[in-house]
Amino acid sequence: MEELRPKQILCPIDFSEAANLALQYAKVMAERFQSRLLVLYADPYEPPPYFTADQQKDLVKAQARSRKAAKVHLSRQAKERLGESIEAETIIVEDHPASGILKTAASRGADWIIMGTHGRSGWRRAMLGSTTERVLRETEKPVLTVRHKEGENKLSPFTIQKILSPVNYTEVAQKALGYAAALAERFSAELRVLTVIESPGEDTEESERKGLCAWIPGGIRPRCQIQEMVRRGNAGEQILKTAGSDGCDLIVLGAQHKRFWDSTVIGTTTMNVIRHAPCPVFTVVQKI
Repeated sequence: MEELRPKQILCPIDFSEAANLALQYAKVMAERFQSRLLVLYADPYEPPPYFTADQQKDLVKAQARSRKAAKVHLSRQAKERLGESIEAETIIVEDHPASGILKTAASRGADWIIMGTHGRSGWRRAMLGSTTERVLRETEKPVLTVRHKEGENKLSPFTIQKILSPVNYTEVAQKALGYAAALAERFSAELRVLTVIESPGEDTEESERKGLCAWIPGGIRPRCQIQEMVRRGNAGEQILKTAGSDGCDLIVLGAQHKRFWDSTVIGTTTMNVIRHAPCPVFTVVQKI
């Protein structure tokens, strides 16, 4: 199995607590994989349509001052959060957050995207949610989503000791399992490979476990400690339940982009896991 090492990781931030938490994860990932980090702030410039020409000129000047201040603040925050051990570049683009993230990831050749979710209250929280979902729908790059929980004001050190990799025997599931194994190896973590029996058929958990063991590539086993798990029920519910009850620190799952008219969608199981997981979710996407 090929070595999965991201050369560049893109971490978009909006100066919220969720973004700060994502930056903390990005720092650790960059350290473990010896990656270069791109720290992005995207902010659109949209003068109201009723502004006069003079008002627009004044707004352009104010926007230029704002961008300069944002650049200083972004550089200072990156330096404070990342220290000197990480090779990092700060980037500011004049664009809507989702569009800016997608364009920057493509133009700069980012291998992974790490972003926070639910960082601010009110309408900004809804915008952040839609930004995350659009990025997941439109990118083909792996995305690590880190959810900031309400009431958490302090950033505490974290560890990745248990990784959950839900699989359904598809090509993208095996691809995601490869990423999970690479992460487990770098963090010396336990890897729990889970399959869920959703049909009410006669398949027993023991026979399913044997099939799961045979499906896991042999090249993965020497790299980390693996525990095969079989559950019965709704896939999304069982993934979330297992992640919570087993105290998993990271979920790694594969997701397929499905074409729906002129856009793509990701399955409801994937989105439900990302929205409700008790830990960060690393989503490996693939178009079909």
